[in-house]
Amino acid sequence: MDGVFVTGTDTSVGKTHVSCGLVNALRSQGVKIVVRKPIEQRCKRQGGAFYPADGIALSQAAGKGEPIEMVVPYRLGHAISATTTAQSNGGEVRLEQLVAAVHAGTPSAFRLVEGAGGFLSPLAADGKNADLAAALDYPVIVVTADRTGSINHTLLTVEAIRSRGLRPLAVVVNITDPDAPGAGTQRDEIDALLDIPVIAHSHGSGDWDASMKLVRLVRAG
Repeated sequence: MDGVFVTGTDTSVGKTHVSCGLVNALRSQGVKIVVRKPIEQRCKRQGGAFYPADGIALSQAAGKGEPIEMVVPYRLGHAISATTTAQSNGGEVRLEQLVAAVHAGTPSAFRLVEGAGGFLSPLAADGKNADLAAALDYPVIVVTADRTGSINHTLLTVEAIRSRGLRPLAVVVNITDPDAPGAGTQRDEIDALLDIPVIAHSHGSGDWDASMKLVRLVRAG
């Protein structure tokens, strides 16, 4: 496996947290890895420039082996939408630029690529997250939140992945409050409806067990 694409059922479901855990676990196994979040939206300004918080977290997990400009080449202060195409420094960001950004750098390293928003969310002026995933042809990890509505969103996302000829590697149910009543029940419900691994991941706890389950799936190909 050359790489993996991490997508979400929505925005703010914990993609970066899950991705960082996977990166740390892969590095512990001696895997040479580079990380890419080709475009990051809703960046806040710091020192006159957009600060890519997710990309910096990924870079730190990967050992800061590359300049942040390679990890996150395109940064936006707004959300990407169908009516506002992705723009960076006054110019449109196109799908071919994102693909080139993923492949730049160390050619022999495993690549973890994190999208922006949900699988069918707009990503570039001429494509969605789904189009980038298809262009890369990497297996896809789906991150969903442990909340009402996640079953429908997860099943639709997995169906969309398969409709593009891609392989959903696993679903990760991100549990933001493990102590809440009913925490983790969405994982059981989703697991009963899918034929791929469904992993519960405790947000904010450095869930090593969940990350290693993903590592085993990645290394098995």
